[in-house]
Amino acid sequence: MNRKQLQYVIELSEELNFSAVAEKIGITQPALSKQVLSLEKELDVKLFDRNNIPMTLTPAGEHFIAEAKKLIYKEDQLLRSMEDYKSGKLGKLEIGISPFRSLYLIPYIVNKVKEKFPGVTVVLHEEGSDLLRKNASEGKYDFAVVNLPVDESVLDVKLIEADTLVLAVPEKFSENFPASSHNSIPEIELKDCKKLPFVVVSPQQEMRQLFDKMCAEVDFTPDVATEVVGVSTAWSMARAGVGATLLPLQFVENFDFDKSIALFKLKNCQQSRQPAIVTRRGQYLSEYAKYAIELLTQKNI
Repeated sequence: MNRKQLQYVIELSEELNFSAVAEKIGITQPALSKQVLSLEKELDVKLFDRNNIPMTLTPAGEHFIAEAKKLIYKEDQLLRSMEDYKSGKLGKLEIGISPFRSLYLIPYIVNKVKEKFPGVTVVLHEEGSDLLRKNASEGKYDFAVVNLPVDESVLDVKLIEADTLVLAVPEKFSENFPASSHNSIPEIELKDCKKLPFVVVSPQQEMRQLFDKMCAEVDFTPDVATEVVGVSTAWSMARAGVGATLLPLQFVENFDFDKSIALFKLKNCQQSRQPAIVTRRGQYLSEYAKYAIELLTQKNI
């Protein structure tokens, strides 16, 4: 039994299709079948029930896959723990983060890490929230930045600056609202936004779910002009004058303040977002990972 065989059967347990897995990992289907059969022969137990369509894991297979994932995780942690001992602090820092947070949080962090640890390569995994939580709980990153809540029985949590949510309104739609500036953000109520067209992100996005809850709290039905995939696109649409959109102020501040946009806080909206740095409990953290986390937890980075 070797690591390659373990990885093969783990992939197969997720796809349950020899052809798909063979193509994914770049080997022939007969070669993959031979590896799996060899492992089953060594274990003297069937891991997959091939009589079912699609095939399924046997009870023994389910147990084996769970333990195989633990073995690979422990091996990965051992390899990571040795990186600090390499000459010149060589290593790889893997960070899980959403694409929009990567825009305003990460460039500074990467610069500082590279200054202190020039031999370290920083790899960003820009992914959706659900995948970030899942992969962080499996130890696939050094750390991830996600919104609470998370499963704290599996993950260690360090809070970072909470999102300040603002409504970004194109100037042509904000004439009847209080004057807004980058240093002073007035408050308005959602009920005063009935004539505003809105740019929203897709229902799968946490920002959209939060916006929908805000609207429900005050019995407000927004006029949705455009639905987009991500926060970055929503911001671009607002700047182009398409409509108003809900954004974290920290994201907006990453850009030069756009005079064509007015920012407003929303009164009587109780929803909020608390981002945090998460790592799998007991996971080894290199010196450069600890340094990056320290930078992120500082109030003014």
